[in-house]
Amino acid sequence: MFVDVPGYGYAKVSKTEREKWGVMMEQYLTSQSALRGVVLLVDIRHDPTGDDVTMYNFLKHYEIPVIVVATKLDKIKKAQRQKHEAAVKRKLQFESTDRFVAFSAETAEGKDEAWKAIYDLLTREED
Repeated sequence: MFVDVPGYGYAKVSKTEREKWGVMMEQYLTSQSALRGVVLLVDIRHDPTGDDVTMYNFLKHYEIPVIVVATKLDKIKKAQRQKHEAAVKRKLQFESTDRFVAFSAETAEGKDEAWKAIYDLLTREED
């Protein structure tokens, strides 16, 4: 089962409502014994937001496997991709044990790699 949580970064809701979402997400992510991992979407064009960094750190703290999918790949020049990927990883303090996939919904570049990462996460042996 895939679960889509609220878009904490861009939703037009009050601070109080956003805080409620944070509590709900924390409870959900830490109480689901069947949870196999999280796909964290970030925009490759920009440094991850403070909320992105907080979420990544939260997942690492609770040892929840994470796949970082950097979207909007088609919006940057091919010559700039490595620079942008490195900037995202640096800001997140990305751990090499996690998966990173650069992805474009527009061109489908990275789609197969993203699905493979998800499949690997779902079929991995439990520790």
